[in-house]
Amino acid sequence: MIRRKNIVLVALLAAAFFTACEKPEPLYPLPKTSVGVQSQIFAMGETYANQLWFDFATQKTETNAFGLWHMGFSCDPNQPRVCINGGISASFGVAKFSGNSFGKITTDSLKKATWYFDNPNGDADSSAFPMAFSKKGGQWEIGNYTYVIDLGDKIKDSTRYVQLKFNGCKPGQTYEFEYGNVNQKGNYQKQLMPIDPAKNFMYYQFLEHRIVENEPMNNDRWDILFTTYKESVPDANGVQYPYVIRGVLINTKKVEVAELHKADFNAINKSYAMGAIYTRKQDEIGYDWKQYDQAAERYTMVPGRVYLLKTSDAYIKVKFVDFYDDQGKKGYPKMAWEILQ
Repeated sequence: MIRRKNIVLVALLAAAFFTACEKPEPLYPLPKTSVGVQSQIFAMGETYANQLWFDFATQKTETNAFGLWHMGFSCDPNQPRVCINGGISASFGVAKFSGNSFGKITTDSLKKATWYFDNPNGDADSSAFPMAFSKKGGQWEIGNYTYVIDLGDKIKDSTRYVQLKFNGCKPGQTYEFEYGNVNQKGNYQKQLMPIDPAKNFMYYQFLEHRIVENEPMNNDRWDILFTTYKESVPDANGVQYPYVIRGVLINTKKVEVAELHKADFNAINKSYAMGAIYTRKQDEIGYDWKQYDQAAERYTMVPGRVYLLKTSDAYIKVKFVDFYDDQGKKGYPKMAWEILQ
């Protein structure tokens, strides 16, 4: 036993000697950004073919193709609501007619129609389907209207215009609707739309007559969405024009946002974030963190534009760094963020 202890002691002394003689490794240079700042490129693609869901806590991203659906049905049990995928086309919209018009609408009926599209703020009152659902005496009722959905000018045949009416709604459970092409007489498609409480919306595709899986993450697993949608944007004369844009929408189920102008990203701390005024407006981040430089013919980032996000367990500061990848291709927004401690 004594001999074995001596061997171990010699080995330890030798290890200590050689360790002491090792040349110390050089330290890594200090980071140029604030401690904890991270960044990522979100590959929407040059044609914006992709939409991306992102969760800050897990840093998980899920990608799905854009344009798979035409109409969405809210899964909120307290507020029935429907929406359209206006980002498919600037002409994608909804017109409203009296309830007894179903089955009688022709393309001539559409010439004087007023067309609506969803306000991307996400408010139920700003839907493209005005008065589709109303609450009376504690019960939700179906509005007596027929709607025509213009699926966009990329469709050149009779399937472009869809006439639709709602036949029933059980908030948080199902929607019932009936539809067919404009000019169609009889043989209308009837659909019972089930609701999944783990999602924000369920989605339907009229050309393929099917329910579409569009949200790859449950509504408690993502914070923001990079996608294409439609917005009213003023032209040079201040006239509002429906414009297809690319931007960021928030998950209103779990995120609130504050938008800051001319802010110093590095100087913002948790104390500052806790005192900010937040909103659940769906498009508060939106698209205007970038601006188009006519001279350079490219998008640049708006200086000092910072967003604060509040979730149930964190405050996060966010800024956008670029809209191009390393090869100069557009459609690759780069975002930097820090979870404030």
